[in-house]
Amino acid sequence: MHLDTGFRPSKHGFGFANSWRDLLLGVITSRGRCGGMVFAALDAFLAGSPLSDESRSASLPAHDSPLARSIWRRQMQSVAVGLGGNLWKFVRFTYLPSSSALGVGIATRRELLAVFDSLRVGRPAPLGLVSGIGLTHMARNHQVLAYAARFDEERATLWIYDPNHPRRDDVTLEVPMDPHAPVLEHIGARVKPWRGLFVERYSPVCRTI
Repeated sequence: MHLDTGFRPSKHGFGFANSWRDLLLGVITSRGRCGGMVFAALDAFLAGSPLSDESRSASLPAHDSPLARSIWRRQMQSVAVGLGGNLWKFVRFTYLPSSSALGVGIATRRELLAVFDSLRVGRPAPLGLVSGIGLTHMARNHQVLAYAARFDEERATLWIYDPNHPRRDDVTLEVPMDPHAPVLEHIGARVKPWRGLFVERYSPVCRTI
């Protein structure tokens, strides 16, 4: 079964890569604004508003520009939405064991039902990706947007907008139905493994960027 919302990174995503470097609380170096870019792109898509020429440019906006500040606000909201529900879900999935009936593999496969439900009604689904177990891996987690999917008996293939790889419509997540298998992100010939994924809480914001 194939589902497609019509979103395309080459048309609806930002033109620049997620290469931001920020300090959180003045001391912690962040790994970008992936959540802010995902949420902002989804805001515009659901509103039927094309991104601005600045948003589609390959050049990273200046940190003090209105566009950069807007993406930063959405970055903060992407983890604080629902009283911090996404942040706590990142913590939960990061600490889930790899192999057990209550582990990250089973939890990830259950999240595919929420992906299916969202895409079926034409709404792309923001996803949290977890990289490893423990506190040191929290900063290595990532946020992407699933906009199309193919489901069969052996695996689910999700087409995603990954802000680290702008304008690419060929980036996918492969989720084998075997709960012991990793989630594999395919970026052309490159393959990046993830421990698991979950569907994030999301509330749209009407803002032109």
